[in-house]
Amino acid sequence: MARYATLPFTILRDTGVIAGKEMTSTRETVHGLLRLDGERVLIQWRTSRAIDRVGSEIRSDNEMEEVRELSLPLSALASAEVRSSWLPWSRLRVVLTGADLRAFESLAGNEGLQLRHPAQFDIRVSRDARADALEFVSELEFALADLALRAAGTEDRQLESRTPPPLEPPKELRAR
Repeated sequence: MARYATLPFTILRDTGVIAGKEMTSTRETVHGLLRLDGERVLIQWRTSRAIDRVGSEIRSDNEMEEVRELSLPLSALASAEVRSSWLPWSRLRVVLTGADLRAFESLAGNEGLQLRHPAQFDIRVSRDARADALEFVSELEFALADLALRAAGTEDRQLESRTPPPLEPPKELRAR
């Protein structure tokens, strides 16, 4: 049975609006999963939303979105790294950097995960998932390096096949 490197993640977002005599508080929880699957990275996520309204009535609503998915070929990624801070209470962050701005386009924006930078997918990792994060990034870096080596080998073979014939010496030198 094939084994895939996976990393669960959670993103929390809170917003609040006070308008007239009404207050609305929205808390979004995004549960997601990063998975290295052969030649691609799969990002899956589901957003749940709790909306509390206080005004002429007090009401709480809960919403759950469908699971969304983005499949990225390894060639769409430039790098993967684990970042940490020197502060003892800070958590690790896993940062995937795209090879161009379109790599995470379906993740960015209001409908997606609202990325801070369109070329980076940056998630915080819980203390419990520290070992999983390090393993995931290591395996992903290995896969990216393997892809780069295979691409370099292909380029070398193409260059060898296009090697021009050896140059002949000029006529003046041949006559001597």
